[in-house]
Amino acid sequence: MEYTQEMKDLITKFRAEWKKHDDERDEGLPTEIPEVIRNNDISYGPYGKYNLLDLNLPKNYSGKLPVIINIHGGGFFYGSKETYQFYCMFLAKQGFAVVNFNYRLAPDYQFPANIEDIDHVYNWLFTNAEKYNFDLNNVFLMGDSAGGQMVTQMSAIYTNPEYRHMFGLRNPDFTIRAGATNCGGFITENYHKIPKEPELLYVANLYFSTHQDNAIVDLTKVENYITNQMLPLYVMTTNKDFIREQSVELDKFLTEHHIKHEFHDYGDDQHERQHVFHINQKDELAKKCNLDEIRFFKEHMA
Repeated sequence: MEYTQEMKDLITKFRAEWKKHDDERDEGLPTEIPEVIRNNDISYGPYGKYNLLDLNLPKNYSGKLPVIINIHGGGFFYGSKETYQFYCMFLAKQGFAVVNFNYRLAPDYQFPANIEDIDHVYNWLFTNAEKYNFDLNNVFLMGDSAGGQMVTQMSAIYTNPEYRHMFGLRNPDFTIRAGATNCGGFITENYHKIPKEPELLYVANLYFSTHQDNAIVDLTKVENYITNQMLPLYVMTTNKDFIREQSVELDKFLTEHHIKHEFHDYGDDQHERQHVFHINQKDELAKKCNLDEIRFFKEHMA
């Protein structure tokens, strides 16, 4: 399916609005901190600006480094590693190597370009393990919003050989221990069923449209491929998350299928929190949320 000019205009509108919000949220934050070494704009694949990553490493860390692969959000059409640089430096301070990467976005690309790019990141991680002293026995996935959907999907791909083979992928040569999905998507409805209101969900679901038009088997239906071997997941939402029901549905699904996970709901009527609040490095509750997830990862380290 080709994006119409109306669809492209919607994407342009959302990108401008979200960029303004992100810049206001992060105004004044330092791009370098003494606790972290940054390695920026490393090429990991063949798609130019879409296949660049930043690697954040904690200073004065001895031994091999456990790894967090952070998958940014943005409705599959917005976001970049720059938007997440402050968040990823905070994670690196906790004793992790943090891979913060761009991936291919709409309207230039559509599903499964994002899955293919994550596989390129996996290959880069393995190839560079010795250079950066990565602990390949302790790798973790983390993502928010659209990135949270990808954490759940990549966890299913990692743990279900049948699903993995449908993408033509092989498992990486390292061990993924757990994942965290923050205000993430879960059940991806066929885009034909998504009305044009609300506009945001309509535009986000267009990313899957070409695949769903042509597919004999719908690979976007992650819930059909989750097995009891699924990675342990930390599922986070907030009291004012506009896609809160997606996290609630994921929690319910994992509970009914006896899959190990934790469900956390941040904010209350007196202290409301919005979608992906945890990215805000000026918010103390965000800091607590991020440390809660680091604790979850450390509990699942070998």
